[in-house]
Amino acid sequence: MFKTKLRKRPRIEIIPMIDVIFFLLVFFMLFTTFKTTPHGLDIRLPQATTAAQQEDQNITIYISSGGRIFLDEEEKSIPDLAREIRQKQEIAPHLVAIINADQETPYNYVVRVMDVLRDGGIYRISFGAEPLRGD
Repeated sequence: MFKTKLRKRPRIEIIPMIDVIFFLLVFFMLFTTFKTTPHGLDIRLPQATTAAQQEDQNITIYISSGGRIFLDEEEKSIPDLAREIRQKQEIAPHLVAIINADQETPYNYVVRVMDVLRDGGIYRISFGAEPLRGD
């Protein structure tokens, strides 16, 4: 009988493509806002007139205002921190530990971390601070 020689042209559906692009846009917008502070912690260091930049070879310990302790971007318990400190001190015996504690951190958390550092053989301890800004 009659056969048409006209082929049906393939259509590119743009609506699903727009949906995918919108999804990717929203995903990247949300993902970039989650990690805005170093190590995911909002630590406000106290200010000091003698604050200076420390070398990168040192170890840095972060203590949040709630007492959460972080070493190398990982949350650590006191026994885990002690084990890590001993391992690092055996590799590099002249380490300097920098304690970055939030200005609202209770004093007993800082003392507890200092004890762990001393028990691990690290006696050179510095405290992180922001340079004093003139208000």
